[in-house]
Amino acid sequence: MARFPSPPSPPRPRPDAPSGNSSPGPSGSHGPSGSHGSSGSHGGRDNAGDVERSRSKFQEFVDGADSVVGLINEVLELASHIPFIGDLIDRINQLIQRMFEKVNEAIQRTTEIFAYVGSPTTLRQTGVSWVQNVGTPATVATSTVVLSALPSTGHWEGAAHNAYAARVELQNPASDSIYAKCTMIDEQLNTFADAIVDFWVAFSIAAITTAIGVALGIAEIVSVFGAPGGVATIIVEVLAFIADVIGLVNIILTANQAAADFMTQVTAELGAVSAFPGGAWPRHTAA
Repeated sequence: MARFPSPPSPPRPRPDAPSGNSSPGPSGSHGPSGSHGSSGSHGGRDNAGDVERSRSKFQEFVDGADSVVGLINEVLELASHIPFIGDLIDRINQLIQRMFEKVNEAIQRTTEIFAYVGSPTTLRQTGVSWVQNVGTPATVATSTVVLSALPSTGHWEGAAHNAYAARVELQNPASDSIYAKCTMIDEQLNTFADAIVDFWVAFSIAAITTAIGVALGIAEIVSVFGAPGGVATIIVEVLAFIADVIGLVNIILTANQAAADFMTQVTAELGAVSAFPGGAWPRHTAA
């Protein structure tokens, strides 16, 4: 009898683009707010393991979907004697086309995600650098600039001394302001790094769940009459995965925008606060 043909589908890129650095439960319970849950703070964790697990499980369910046509053809070879087999083949064909359509959509939505996986480690290192290379040196440089500890104190009087003393008292508030801003930047970068890690934990769970669901759908294709139900199960699982991806991407985009807005605000404040008269570091002598 005639073999069951695979419906035409556009080329599907494999999600194995190289990692790049830029700046989620049982079947039927997909979704960021479902049983996938959230993992909370990761205290310095990176995302490499979850990214690799996501790649592996995503490819697993894509390969599983690709294997469906061959499985159905094997079943049809044993069912050629069934009356009205043509009507059933038409139904399977419709489901297969729908399945490939949704798998292609899943691939299109995840290709860019796999290409730009983010780098929590780089974000954390950048935050530490702000504190260690900017905030701390500023604090150290002014820590000894205290009026009572200056050699001139008690040995110099008059208007010049008073003007100098007034400038000295501005140094520590300026360095304290710089250090506080650097600490805020460090905390915000770590918050965004945690958001990236949480994203990949949830994404890997979604991929694992979908791979299990696709495998269950394949297991249903044990007879010509079970094939439509099996393909339908795969479609449901892939649709749920797509919904997960959309929800997770929206969450990470919101976190990214919050981090960008925060950095813009802090940068503006560094040159426009009371600790910096005229928007510059206080002069150590009177003008």
